[in-house]
Amino acid sequence: MYKKMVVLLDGSELAELVLKYAQELAGRLRIDLELLQVADPREAEQLPMRRAYMERMAEKVCAGAEEIRRKYDKAKVDRCIQASSHVAVGYPAEEILKFVDEHQIDLVMMSTHGSSGIRAWDLGEVANTVIHASKVPVWLVPAELREEIVADTLPGRSLVVPLDGSKQSEAVLPHAAAILTQRGADAELVLVYVRETDSGLTLTRAAVEQTQEHAAKMKAYLEDTADALRKSGLSVRTELLIGEPAEAIIEYLKVNPAQLLAMATRARTGISRMIFDSVTENVIHQVKKTPLLLVG
Repeated sequence: MYKKMVVLLDGSELAELVLKYAQELAGRLRIDLELLQVADPREAEQLPMRRAYMERMAEKVCAGAEEIRRKYDKAKVDRCIQASSHVAVGYPAEEILKFVDEHQIDLVMMSTHGSSGIRAWDLGEVANTVIHASKVPVWLVPAELREEIVADTLPGRSLVVPLDGSKQSEAVLPHAAAILTQRGADAELVLVYVRETDSGLTLTRAAVEQTQEHAAKMKAYLEDTADALRKSGLSVRTELLIGEPAEAIIEYLKVNPAQLLAMATRARTGISRMIFDSVTENVIHQVKKTPLLLVG
């Protein structure tokens, strides 16, 4: 169960777009919020102003989250959503990761854009470092977030999880199941596998049979995985797509808007602590209107 989420802000209007979504999510999942902004050491004279700004944001988002909790909490738990603000000084990525470790954070939420110029923050150095090195899931919120997702009025309320048959890709499943269970509302988990094709090539009969056999095998894999999740009471369906994986996932979301896309990253040892699978990385840079949960 998730208990505490840090929401990263930098004072920009784009970054503040995440607040409305964060309070909606916190209210429905009953998660406490920590708002964090990291200031440059050269901006010491601005710290009082930044702290005052963050305190106002915390009060605002706390009130909004609590209103949502009271509206949707069927259990009528007598516990208010808590929200607090923090201003750290230093290098943003380092301070964010340090904060996560020191404050028992379960989730990191950040927008895909920020104040230091769209190109600089759009999955740039800070965001990439946090995504790669975070020990907890990172929830990315796009600047073009659908209003239906914020208001929770999207038909189906689906949570899409792409799988490739590996244990690494399945690492996201416990997190997806926890979110749906904690959310306590009608929602559907959609397990997706993309079968790549050799476009432009003439396939032999044997190759066609082999492709069909692989498709049947992966469909069975998806259904077996779905059955295990259904035993816990979740509503789960499966989708077998065809094409280039990242493009197929993005196209699926355009036709079938989802509340959340959840994907696993691939952990490897060596020079880099965390290296994205190429499919995950491509999806991160292409998804425009759907929140994305990344699990290492």
